[in-house]
Amino acid sequence: MTTTTFTAEGAKPIPQGSALTDMTKQQVLPEWYTNYAMDILAGQKAISSRDYVKRPMDRVAAFTDPQNKSFTLTDTAAGAYQPYLSQAETAAKAAAAGPGALNTAQPYLSQAGQTSVANINQYMNPYNDAVTNRIAEMGTRNLTENILPQIEGRYIQAGQLGYGARDGAGTPSGMMTDTSRAVRDTSADILAQQTAALQSGYNQAAGLAGTDLSRFGTLANTAGNMAQSQTQQQLAAAGALSNLGEQAQTLGLTGAGALGNIGALQQQQGQKNLDVAYEEFLRQQGYDQEQLDKMMATFKGVATGVPSADRSYGISPIGSVDTSKTSTGSDIAAILAALSGFVGGGKP
Repeated sequence: MTTTTFTAEGAKPIPQGSALTDMTKQQVLPEWYTNYAMDILAGQKAISSRDYVKRPMDRVAAFTDPQNKSFTLTDTAAGAYQPYLSQAETAAKAAAAGPGALNTAQPYLSQAGQTSVANINQYMNPYNDAVTNRIAEMGTRNLTENILPQIEGRYIQAGQLGYGARDGAGTPSGMMTDTSRAVRDTSADILAQQTAALQSGYNQAAGLAGTDLSRFGTLANTAGNMAQSQTQQQLAAAGALSNLGEQAQTLGLTGAGALGNIGALQQQQGQKNLDVAYEEFLRQQGYDQEQLDKMMATFKGVATGVPSADRSYGISPIGSVDTSKTSTGSDIAAILAALSGFVGGGKP
């Protein structure tokens, strides 16, 4: 609603003796139109008076159970290699600290490096002395019990013993010669048999010594190979343990990642639900304002077609001419602009 005041400005000169009187004009709009505008204003005021409403739901989806489990498994898998690595380190250190093939074989190599006669006495038959002594004993017995009596008996039968021997001692010189020869031959035979026995014993001892030396060489080779094999086994075990640690970590992280992916999908779906709920909440909160905006748009749309009239109040000066304009659509548009500014300024 607008009012205008009529003054003498723009009017014809007032006749002499006339009094100047203000005249008021009122623009009249349909009642249904003004009521519609008042409803809009009342609705906007009600919306502007409302308290700020906080969101009733979470905006960000929380971590899901699979995600939380994947976090725990990831933490566990990250250190899954440590026990295996520690065992691998222990095995590798044991291999490095081992005596090695050469050190293991060295005692046998030292023994195998000796000559076969260096310790020949250790291999001599302990019965050699008894054998040689027995040979001498048996030879002497044979000489005294068999050979010499035979010689003496032969001379006795010949009547030469004790019957005017040439040496005057009762023993023929021939018998002395035969006896000496018998003793000589017997001694030579005894010595030969003793020498053969000793030679045989020595050869056997040398053979045994050589066999042992060869055996020590074989043992050195065997011990060295076994030590080297043990070292290789320890290193292989260390490598296997290291690989197991790596696999344990890789598989653990893979499993944790799979759970994390499942949890992420669940979280994304939960986030979508929260977003939809929040958008619905925003639409609910803006529903009243949206309806007012639609009412305002309708109000503006019919403004140009709303009929109006002017109603004047007061006394015009005598002889004056009323130059005020009647209400037009532009006046109504001005009213709508003012009302629109008021309504629009009240939006939350």
